[in-house]
Amino acid sequence: MTTDHERASAFQTRVMQRTSTREQALPWGTAYFHDGFPLRYDANLAIAQRPLGSSTADDVVATLDGAYDGFRHRELEVVSVADGDAIAMGMAQHGYAIEHLLVMALRRDADRESGLNVVEEAGLGEMQPFIETVTRREPWGVEPGIAEMMAAYRQVLVDGIGARFFAQRVDGKLAGSCELYVEGDIAQIEDVNTLEEFRGRGIARNVVLRAADEARKAGATLIFLFADAEDWPRHLYGRLGFDEIGRSQLFTRWPEGQAPARGDGAAMTDGKSPAAG
Repeated sequence: MTTDHERASAFQTRVMQRTSTREQALPWGTAYFHDGFPLRYDANLAIAQRPLGSSTADDVVATLDGAYDGFRHRELEVVSVADGDAIAMGMAQHGYAIEHLLVMALRRDADRESGLNVVEEAGLGEMQPFIETVTRREPWGVEPGIAEMMAAYRQVLVDGIGARFFAQRVDGKLAGSCELYVEGDIAQIEDVNTLEEFRGRGIARNVVLRAADEARKAGATLIFLFADAEDWPRHLYGRLGFDEIGRSQLFTRWPEGQAPARGDGAAMTDGKSPAAG
């Protein structure tokens, strides 16, 4: 029987297939590319969906270097925790940072009711300036053109997987949001963000639960998200009714001098390290 973790992984693969301009088969998985957005890490990454087998960290690095020659970054998600653990030390020696990801699925009711009625479904045109603002507040987002690039990529998500956006306003200003992707009976909640000046008001709680409610209405029986195993949003998601169903590991090599400090988020990515609040 297919586990929910396997279903979530298969969903992630479909998302990548629908939002990539090309793919390249690797010995243990697939390299995905979007030629229009080469600086967006999560749009140009490899996923090890299959066992690494006898491949060592040196082998994996060589494979990534061959696939992503000309790119200034490298990013690899390893679905098997055992495989990730086996190459972790070697990857670190090659300059890769390691992020441990939790795959969390909605299993229970939230610990308390939330204000779903204060959350609205926002259009892409409204969301893009907000995404630019969020990005510019990240250490890696000050580089000219990066914020605009991250916002523009949302059109790819809308066209490829029908991404929807849920947001809450404070005094008429967008204060927090998340994204929802649904296909069949599976849904993924992504990119949970709250502007710092509006944190502590339950906005992340509200937008996530509204997205989950909309996912159910769309027929989803599995609603999942990713969370950094070492960051605090995982505790919020637990209070909202999400439980861990699996883990994976994300290996990232940034251009020299551009790796963010712990807690600054993943450079040029916006899904795996949500800034919830």
